[in-house]
Amino acid sequence: MEKLTDLINKILTKHTDPLTKSPELILLGHCSNETASEHISRYLLASKFAQGVVLDVASGTCYGSSILKRAGNVKMVVSVDIDYDVLKYGRIVYDANCVRADATHLPFRRHAFDSVVSLETLEHVRNQRLFLENLKDSLKKGGRLILSTPNKMCASPFLPKPLNPYHTNEFYLGPLLNSLRAHGFSIDQIYGGARVKKLEFLRRTFGSLLKFFSGKLSLKPYLLDNFYHPIYNSILVRLEKRSERQRLIDPDPSLFIHEEVKSRSNMVLYQYFLILAHL
Repeated sequence: MEKLTDLINKILTKHTDPLTKSPELILLGHCSNETASEHISRYLLASKFAQGVVLDVASGTCYGSSILKRAGNVKMVVSVDIDYDVLKYGRIVYDANCVRADATHLPFRRHAFDSVVSLETLEHVRNQRLFLENLKDSLKKGGRLILSTPNKMCASPFLPKPLNPYHTNEFYLGPLLNSLRAHGFSIDQIYGGARVKKLEFLRRTFGSLLKFFSGKLSLKPYLLDNFYHPIYNSILVRLEKRSERQRLIDPDPSLFIHEEVKSRSNMVLYQYFLILAHL
């Protein structure tokens, strides 16, 4: 039997970005505590709304599925991912119920689930229309969809394609809601996560433009972060008169507050949106 340490090394080798040298999936204990806090906070919010038999689409290592199955209204969680190794990890560490499948070709009978959770998946899928159709077909009539995805206004504002090489397409809020409605979903609530302040938004916009044009010159976009982040951070500290940000010792999801969004404007400045919808 494969040792857990060997499996972890295999997963990290497969999913580590060769440029940034950091994992592009969430393996708790092998990502930053801030990243872990943000991702756990999303699943904690999703767990408040999930109910019945739940499908966790693109579950990764299943840390989120383990959060969902502890929710009071949840009877069962099925974890789906295309990567066999991360599901094997989920079965060993979290005792997850796993099914290996492509998110655009889910192998379940129609209308089998009371809730479908899909967090930070939509932006990775090439055929997003087919992906949303599969989510719709998986839900019972009246079933609940809980979906999160980055806000393009903060991730890659005003650019024709995402800066993140693992993203195929990102959404502004308006087009995201329109796409969900076009697939038969009714929007119940919208939550914004990790509010972005105006000065931070200006930095992101400036950085996005720099990275976009550096890509045109065949330069590595991430190298610009090492150049302008220290400059920006020193300016921010002086303007806001803040001390150096304290590093987290352990993940703390409570630091990532989700606020209900009433506006439908594309200029709502959150790093990502979590949408509650139903059929």
